Parts: sequence; C-alpha cells; structure tokens
Amino acid sequence: MRSPLAACLLTTAVLVACAGGGAAAPEPLPRASSEDPRAVLSRFVGAVEAGRWAEAHALLSARWRQAYTSGRLAADYAGAGPSAREAAGRAAARLEAGTPLRVAEGRAVLPVGPDREAVLVAEDGGWRVDALE
Repeated sequence: MRSPLAACLLTTAVLVACAGGGAAAPEPLPRASSEDPRAVLSRFVGAVEAGRWAEAHALLSARWRQAYTSGRLAADYAGAGPSAREAAGRAAARLEAGTPLRVAEGRAVLPVGPDREAVLVAEDGGWRVDALE
C-alpha cells in the first residue's frame, strides 16, 4: 500500500498522514454538499498549504481516511520536502487557470502536468480527494 502522500501529493496518489502508534478515533466528515469537485479540490489544497490537517484529512477519500490520521498526513507532508509543496502548487495553479476537470463515472480528474493528475471520487453524497500526483 502506498502512503497517501506518495499516492496523494507526491508521485502517485494524494498526500497523507502519522501521529502516534495506536488507532485514533475517526475524524468526522464534513457534511456532504452540492459542491463541485473543483471546489472540493480547492478546499483540500488550501487546507494542505495552510497546515489545516484535520480539514485536509476529512476531504480525503474513504480508503485514505481509513489508512491515515490527520497527524500522519502532516508528518508525511513535512517529510516529503519540496515534492509535496510542488504537487499542491501544481493543482492550485491549474485550478486558478480554470483548467477543466474531466468528470465521468464517479470520478473527476484534473490534469496537473505530464502524466500527473488530481483525482476525486464521488462518495457519501459529495466529492473526496483520492490522488494528487
């Protein structure tokens, strides 16, 4: 299993999570809304860039929320060095530029560079970040 940082923000999936040894209680999900995937990705990137780890964690897909805590997300992001910041920056730049997302079959994909993309999945009545490569 890849870390969500490698999977989410680094090189293959979304950014992710490492605090403590025991299992932590799951953090509550933000209420599902009619937000489009672009707005959710923007909130995720903003939370990551501002170090709001609980907010970023809550916007991850179920598979990453189950595998990581917000503390681990912070530790992985810090440990990734410039790669994680660059991945978040690429997504923010594409969002700001108005790059369209491809939405089909419960997935929304934002190209963020050659062979790199941000992926959101439809879950729980809303969109969740599943990858930020």
